Amino acid sequence: MFSVGYLIIAVIDFGVLLWAWRLYKQYPSTALWLATVPLYLLWFDNVTIGIGSTLGEGAVLKGLNTVRFLGHYILLPFTFIAIGSMARQAGFAWAQPKVVMGAFCVLAIYFMGHDLWLFYNATFYPSCFADTLRYTTHISEFTACGPDAQVGIGTKIPPIPAITLSNMTILFGAYLWWKIGYKWLFLGAVAALGFFAVPFGPTGGIVGNVGEPVITAVILLACVHITKTYGSNNQATTA
Repeated sequence: MFSVGYLIIAVIDFGVLLWAWRLYKQYPSTALWLATVPLYLLWFDNVTIGIGSTLGEGAVLKGLNTVRFLGHYILLPFTFIAIGSMARQAGFAWAQPKVVMGAFCVLAIYFMGHDLWLFYNATFYPSCFADTLRYTTHISEFTACGPDAQVGIGTKIPPIPAITLSNMTILFGAYLWWKIGYKWLFLGAVAALGFFAVPFGPTGGIVGNVGEPVITAVILLACVHITKTYGSNNQATTA
């Protein structure tokens, strides 16, 4: 049943991607484009986990898992730049200097490079949970595929970029609520945090994956709100 659950999440992810493209046609902005980038492979991540047990161990599943890992490491950090772009588009004075946008870009590039380096030096191992099969860089007691699995082997790549982004989204959402009265980014990000906070052990991470389209959707809606309110290229300054 977990495999089916991941495939359902994949359908939701792809639906959000199609919705994002439609939004961009109506309300084009740099922030909205950047916020859409992580969705390009988010659905693929869940499809890979959903069909893993059907494919079985081997080169094909390893290749699919390589793509899903790279999708997270390369595409997710674009959202950091999207937040900076939203702040600039809304006219906040602190976000207008180029050095500020440069800082958002540097943060995104740092997270990309850091995780790609760890991934490059890691090794794949079969990882099982309930009826799912995938490849990961570390085997825990919850993901051992059998009594002969070497629990603890491999390299942990903690989701520091995702945690940082979640917290940054909450903080920026609170700032938007305070400055312009827009509360939905904050409330949506806090709701998504509830999904992310569910421990991996009892669920195999599927609950956290449900939170991903939630937080992405509220970021997209915030981009649209700012574009509708301030225009796509607003350069006014608001403290």
